[in-house]
Amino acid sequence: MSLFYDTRIRQTVIERWAVTHIPNMDFSGSSTDIPEDQIDAEDSLLFKDTKIPLCFKTHVSQELYEAEEEEIKAAVRSKREEGPSITHATVYDADEERRLELVRAYQK
Repeated sequence: MSLFYDTRIRQTVIERWAVTHIPNMDFSGSSTDIPEDQIDAEDSLLFKDTKIPLCFKTHVSQELYEAEEEEIKAAVRSKREEGPSITHATVYDADEERRLELVRAYQK
């Protein structure tokens, strides 16, 4: 999803969230915003618009993916099959050994 999130999905997510009224989902005071120029495009799903729940972003992204042309779907599948990028590995997508290294580094 990070392949097209910034360029094709993010604006739709922001627009839909603005008109969506979900009780008990007000995150307006829950976190500090990271300056956008410090966020890599690959990480924008997680670190941009942090007041919008990740499950909502994922839902909208899935909807948009299903409506895409086959060429775009193939590009996304190809990126997904490459596996996680070692340079951008997180505790959520790294193999077990790398995950332990990351957790130890985060704890320091």
